[in-house]
Amino acid sequence: MTNTTDLSSSLSGAMDSLLSSLREGAPTQETVINEEGSEWFYEINKKSMVRVPIGTEVKVLRDQPPDHDGRLAAQTANGDIIRIAKERIDTIGFH
Repeated sequence: MTNTTDLSSSLSGAMDSLLSSLREGAPTQETVINEEGSEWFYEINKKSMVRVPIGTEVKVLRDQPPDHDGRLAAQTANGDIIRIAKERIDTIGFH
C-alpha cells in the first residue's frame, strides 16, 4: 500500500510542477491605452509627468494596489510606470 501512496504522491507533485510551469509560460493578453493622440501620465518612479502616445502597449502591474482615485499602475512599452484609470486600458487579445 505504501508503494501506491508514494507513487500517487510523486505523481501529484509532478503534475503540480508541470501546471506551474505551464502557467508561467502562458502568453498574456496585450493591453493598450485607448483614445487618440498623446496624453500626460504620472510616472511613479520619476515622480513627474511623462507623455505617452495613445495606443502604447501597457502591462498592468497586479502587485501594486490602485491609488486613492482607483488608478492602476501600469508599465509602458518603454519602461515608464504610470498611473492610469482602468477605463483607459483596452484588452486587444493575444498577438
